[in-house]
Amino acid sequence: MAIARDTTAKNIKPLTGAKIRRFTCGDTVAAGEICEMQSDGKMDPAIATAVVLNLLGIALQAGGDGEVVDFVMHGPVQCLTGASPGSPVYVSDTAGEPSETAGTKDTIVGHSESATVLFVDPQIIDFS
Repeated sequence: MAIARDTTAKNIKPLTGAKIRRFTCGDTVAAGEICEMQSDGKMDPAIATAVVLNLLGIALQAGGDGEVVDFVMHGPVQCLTGASPGSPVYVSDTAGEPSETAGTKDTIVGHSESATVLFVDPQIIDFS
């Protein structure tokens, strides 16, 4: 089974030790999506086809443009399916979705602790 974002909203939850912050969405965001802060200060689904240089987090709820949503910015969050424990989790070339291989631009959002848990610890490196 390949890594994927858990698409069942009630399964997306922070675990003990997670650091949560509240931000405004700049686009439609689904629960469990990897999101990046844009230059306007709003969070949009992150995509590796562009250089990711800003704050990354995992959305805990769905939200639309202008809605306020909680994001796990660091620490454990249940949001994955099929992950390989201990593997790095990257921002993929599909907006908001995780991958165990680097996308066009190499950005690690964290590491999987289990098949379902991501430890958010972004490593943003600009190689351009």
